[in-house]
Amino acid sequence: MTQPEPSEASAAAGDARRVLVVDDDAKLATILVLALQRAGYDARAVESGDQALWAILTHQPDALVLDVVIPHPSGVEVCRHLRAHGWTGGIVMISARSNPDDRSTAIRAGADTFLAKPFGLTDLIAAVGTLLTDPPGPPGAAPPSR
Repeated sequence: MTQPEPSEASAAAGDARRVLVVDDDAKLATILVLALQRAGYDARAVESGDQALWAILTHQPDALVLDVVIPHPSGVEVCRHLRAHGWTGGIVMISARSNPDDRSTAIRAGADTFLAKPFGLTDLIAAVGTLLTDPPGPPGAAPPSR
């Protein structure tokens, strides 16, 4: 009998961090969800801004992977709405549009980071992982030992 991987044991114990993928490309959303699940996250996907806002209430994710171009409302509008209403989860904004204006629009809307498509799955996992680590201590405090 084999032992579950640590990420599987974590998810089975119910303490996996929750990530919501919001992308209207079902094939890409499935790939992203599977990659996040393999990394140990409780990941789900929805296709539109309306579905995202509802899923945030019901799924209560710790982070979002949010495409800029999704059906109503857009990813940028979802991000602005969440931040305006005090949602503090991590937001990784993704987009096929990667010019500096698109990137700055996403950050101004409240995204924590921006990844231009195509991006590597390891880059996405790293971005989500960075957002879901415990915040650093007070200024001047020593970094935690590993």
